Order: sequence, then C-alpha cells, then structure tokens
Amino acid sequence: MNEFSHMSESICWELAKRVENALIDEVSLTPKPGLVDRKTNGSHEDMNYALFIKSARTLTPYFYEMAQAAWKKPINRGLRETIARIGRKAEAAMYQATDQVNTHKGAIWSLGLMISVSASQLSHEGKIELPVFFENIATLSAFPDLTYQKKNTTHGEKVKKQFGVNGAYGEAVAGYPHVQIALMEADRHTDKSKKMRSLHMLLAIIGSLDDTCILYRSNQQVLEHVQLLANEANQTRLPNQAFTQLIEYCEEKQISPGGSADLLAASLYVQSIEEMMFFDGQLLLRKECVR
Repeated sequence: MNEFSHMSESICWELAKRVENALIDEVSLTPKPGLVDRKTNGSHEDMNYALFIKSARTLTPYFYEMAQAAWKKPINRGLRETIARIGRKAEAAMYQATDQVNTHKGAIWSLGLMISVSASQLSHEGKIELPVFFENIATLSAFPDLTYQKKNTTHGEKVKKQFGVNGAYGEAVAGYPHVQIALMEADRHTDKSKKMRSLHMLLAIIGSLDDTCILYRSNQQVLEHVQLLANEANQTRLPNQAFTQLIEYCEEKQISPGGSADLLAASLYVQSIEEMMFFDGQLLLRKECVR
C-alpha cells in the first residue's frame, strides 16, 4: 500500500468513526421527547438503546466505504450512484442486525451524503468549508440514481404526498437548512454543557421541521403542537415545564420526531468535522495549525 492510499484510508476511517460517534451521541442524549435514549424506548415498542448502538456500529464499515469511494472524486452523478449502491448495502446490513427494525434508514441517507462530501472536499481542498460543504451536498443529492429500481413507496413519500412537505430528499437538495439551524443554535449556547447544547439543537430542529415521522403517525395539528412546545421549551433553561409537556405529549400521542433525530445526528457529525483539515500528509484540527 503506497503512502497516499494509507493516508486516505486513515482519514476515511476517521470520518466513519465520527459518523458512528454522532449516531451514538444522538441516541445517548437523555431525556428526549418520544425518542429512544439511555433510559426509555420513547414511543417505540420495537426499539431500545442497545439496538441503536448495535445498528450504529454495524453501519461504520459502509460509511467508510462511502468515504473511500468519494476520495479524490468530483461531485457528480457517478458518485451519487456509487454511494447510493453502498447505502443500499448498509440498509440491508442494518435490517439484518436489528431483526428488520428500521433504526437508521434516514441517517444512512443524510450521513451518507455528508461523509461523501466530507471526503471529497478534504481530498481536493484540504479542509472543510461549511458553505461549500452544504452546496456540494445539495448538488450531489439532486443527481438522479438511474441504477435504482424502486419497489415500494416509503412512509416518507406517502407523507410528502399527503401533507405537501419536503421530506428527507427535499431537506438534502436544499442543503440541509435544519442542520444549519441546529449549528446556529449551538453557537447560541456555547456557555452550556455539550448535553444542553445538543438538547437545544434538537429542540430547534423539532420546532421548525415538518417531521414526516410525526406526520406518519398523526396529523398536521399534532405536528404543530409539537413544534409549539419545542419552540417554547427552547426559550429558557432546560429542563422546563414546556420540555416536560413535550415529552408527555409525545408519549400520550405515541409519536416520535425521528426525522429530527436523524438531523441532530447529522448536525453533531458536522460539528465534529468543522475544524478538520488535511495538512502535510496529516489530518489535523485547524487550531493545531495556528503558528
């Protein structure tokens, strides 16, 4: 193995581990409304914390494969079709590991795009620049995957048609505006602990996202009430009355903001790569390169 291939392998594994860490950090965040965390299964009878950890670790080699596929590659339809093919393998491995439970299908889509663009950008430019990063994601996700023959309509597609919302695809081709909202929210809470910043990020996403997971289990009125409670909870120090009401309401209605959880994981991943740069054959944090 030559020096370049060894170096790219190391960086791609580092990116894949950061995806894994983001997925684990998301499910480990406790408490959360309607979502699986360390203490409860939220509104899910078929999911638990251990299953999410198993799923996240199962997916890591596939995220590595996506990063390797994108290394030194341009953002084009060929790359889109390659990572889609790897994503379908990842999805099959997830279902096998979880006994057919959908733990991370949405995350495979969003984080697959993100790790691919990360690897491409690092290999070409030596650093992650977020404006270009989000532009490249929008470009990559918009390319059609002509190799895929869809068999069934997904839950998200049904909700998108019924309620006229964007869904996961619309979020991607828009350059992940809700991830950008979450990152700005984190900047508002730099004086707080990582847990508190993450909770505020999640509430900012829930408060503005037309979450198809909520709509699939309920209706527009329920979604709007969840958004109202999330926005109210996000105004003051956590935990507060509105946050408790949000948790109780999700339990009462048996709803789960799963789309918001996927976007929180994506946001945590972006946070972890924001300061990365490739310099003189090594992967560094930008602050380490200050002279």
